[in-house]
Amino acid sequence: MQCNHHLRGATCSQSGSSLDYSSDINAISVELADAEDSQSVNGLKYLPLWPAVNIEFSGLTYEVPDQGNAQKTKQILRDVNGEFRSHELTAIMGPSGAGKTTLLNLLAGFGSVDSSGEILVNSSPRNMRIFRKMSRYIMQTDILDLQFTVRELMLLAANLKLGNELKLAQKLEVIEEILGMLRLTSAQNTKAEKISGGERKRLSIALELVNNPPIIFLDEPTTGLDDLSSSQCISLLKMLANGGRTVICSIHTPSAKIFEMIDKVYVLAEGQCIYQGSGANIVPYMNHIGLSCPLTYNPADFIIEVACNEYGNNYHERMVMAVNNGRVGRWVPSVVNGKETPTKSDTTSGASSYYDMVQFEEEISPKLLISKSTWWMQYKLLLTRMMLQMWRDKSHIKLKFYMNIILALLVGGLYEGVGRQASKALFNFGFMFTIVIAYLYLPMMPVLLQFPTEIKLLKREYFNQWYRLSSYYAAMISAKLPLMFVLAAIYLSIVYLMSSQPLEWFRFAMLFSIAFLTALTSDSFGLMISSRLSLVNGMFMGPVIAVPLILLSIYGMGYAILSLE
Repeated sequence: MQCNHHLRGATCSQSGSSLDYSSDINAISVELADAEDSQSVNGLKYLPLWPAVNIEFSGLTYEVPDQGNAQKTKQILRDVNGEFRSHELTAIMGPSGAGKTTLLNLLAGFGSVDSSGEILVNSSPRNMRIFRKMSRYIMQTDILDLQFTVRELMLLAANLKLGNELKLAQKLEVIEEILGMLRLTSAQNTKAEKISGGERKRLSIALELVNNPPIIFLDEPTTGLDDLSSSQCISLLKMLANGGRTVICSIHTPSAKIFEMIDKVYVLAEGQCIYQGSGANIVPYMNHIGLSCPLTYNPADFIIEVACNEYGNNYHERMVMAVNNGRVGRWVPSVVNGKETPTKSDTTSGASSYYDMVQFEEEISPKLLISKSTWWMQYKLLLTRMMLQMWRDKSHIKLKFYMNIILALLVGGLYEGVGRQASKALFNFGFMFTIVIAYLYLPMMPVLLQFPTEIKLLKREYFNQWYRLSSYYAAMISAKLPLMFVLAAIYLSIVYLMSSQPLEWFRFAMLFSIAFLTALTSDSFGLMISSRLSLVNGMFMGPVIAVPLILLSIYGMGYAILSLE
């Protein structure tokens, strides 16, 4: 058996038979290319068409406080510059801590990060209102509603993003088109929790393609995927870029086959740009710096090793100067007097020169900037989703029912008959107080546990313009009300009857109102705490915050009444 080993790839033959992984990847690329040919060059059927978008940035600097010394700051990005074009798949590469995700967040406008520098969209200052409408950010972790099938998630995304602009039949046709393009048709009736990692990544991309965005940002899309799934993912991104989109992703050292698919490479090291250009020019670029890439080496691995100073510290500054920290838009070797020197490529995607002459905002149809779904439509869709989530998680519903019944029997047994004995008025007060305490803690604790995971999905969908926050909050509260109402009715009916309280509807309604409003307040406190604190800190702070409320409700109010007498 003879094997020719290459970094991140191998082709082995034995007795005339071959085990060639690259042939499978080539087949995938051909299949995706055929799928691309079947699609419209500019976009998907029925979906809005956006103008091509090119992004330029200059002097981007981002600093964070130094944990060792609060008076000092640590620079994550240092005066970086660059240019990312439409019709190209751009990969931001670099070792861990180089600033890849930070640069991606700054370009996407994700998070409240304070930075200095300038970001231009088609040679015009970036208008965040317009940019947020046309760009989508796919995060490293695939955050999905695991209780729904692939088709259900796609239909929800289509209804939220397209509203009544398209008929149901047209939306279904768009969904079929996207699922076919991303090779998800066979998994469309499978729940998201049961599909593979590669299919989850493609589903995350499919959900954001529903309204055909011209700019797609992806944070390390191949993380956690095997070589075959990674190749499928990058082939898909390449196809989307060829369709006229601007596709920008961060990635660690890709395999040699994946590296060939990438149109443009942007390499960061210690917060500075050390290379910007095509992958094919990395080897001559390294020769220009004074380093020779071995023939059996993957150029992507080699330049990352150089960025990690494995060949000495003196090459970093040389590389930053060679591309002028990204100001050289695309490093291309040019032979002058027998020596290679870097030049800035003048090749463009054909869109920049056109948009240099026309104000970018004027090229965008006003209809594209208007939300396709109304507040009421978003509320109904989100309410339906949340009700289905609760209904499909039957174990959670059963647990709440059993817990309320058992607790009601316990409390009712402790205070049995106190309502009909005037001598036990103090015990009756303790009974009422026990109910209030129960409804102060019972609704809060599940929220403190669940919402930190739900907020990740909320951040992704809200940032990508799926819906308004007000419609989400209203739907979330409305979805909880029926179950909260039923559980309160069961609990209070049991304890009210067992404690022999007066059988008067007015008294029971007063007790029910107090308990129900306390439960709503407790749920809101849980949302407030869990949205600001981590899971561990939230579980600690929730009960602690409830203690002063309990003390004030007894002693504080009583003291105030006594002081008035």
